[in-house]
Amino acid sequence: MDKFNDLRFQKKQLLALVKKNFAPEDRKKIISALEFARKAHKGQKRIEGTSYIIHPIRAAIILLEDAQIWDADVIVSALLHDVIEDCGVSPKAVEKRFGKRVSRFVELLTRPQRRKEDEFQKETNKIRYLKKLSKASREAKLIKCADILDNMRSAAEVPFYHAAWQSFPRWRREFHRALAFVETVHPVIFRKMRMALNVFELKRFARAVVRLGR
Repeated sequence: MDKFNDLRFQKKQLLALVKKNFAPEDRKKIISALEFARKAHKGQKRIEGTSYIIHPIRAAIILLEDAQIWDADVIVSALLHDVIEDCGVSPKAVEKRFGKRVSRFVELLTRPQRRKEDEFQKETNKIRYLKKLSKASREAKLIKCADILDNMRSAAEVPFYHAAWQSFPRWRREFHRALAFVETVHPVIFRKMRMALNVFELKRFARAVVRLGR
C-alpha cells in the first residue's frame, strides 16, 4: 500500500494500462475524461488528505486490472463518477463532451443528497440508493464496486487522530452491506473487498487499543 496515495504513481499506472489496451480513439477519450475530472475536482481533498482525483483514477485501475473491463465508456464513467455529485457538473455537460451512454452511467452513480444529512439520514439514504442501483446495468454496478473498494481501502488510511474516525461505525455497517451487493456483481472485486474490510477492521481495533491506553 506504500504507493496507494501516490498520485503520480497511480496516474502513471492508469496511463500505461490505457496505452497498452485501447485503440487511439478510445485512449484519447479516456485521457480527455481524466483531464476533465482533474479540473472538476481541483482543490478538493479526500478525508485521508490526498487530492480527490486519485480516487477516480484508482477506481478506473480496479476496473482495468481486477475486472478486466476494456470498454472505454465504462473507464471514462469511472473517472467521472463523482463530477455531478461533488463538483456541480451538469449531466448535459457530461453528455455533450462524452456522449449519452457515459452521461447515463454517471447519473446512475450520482446519489441524490439532501443539503444537510446527519449520520442516520446519510446511512438510510445510502441503503436506499444501493438497493436502487442493484437494478441498474452491470456496467454501472461494476463502477460502483470499484468505487466502494477504493473507499474501503482509503478508510483504512485515515489517520487515527482525524475527526472522521467518528464516522467509522457507520462506515463499517455500510461496508458490510456493500459486500452483499458486490458479491452479486464480480467475484474478484468481492474477494479483494473482503481483504480490504479485514484491514479496515484491524486498524479500527488498533485505534481502540490506542485510545484505551491514553
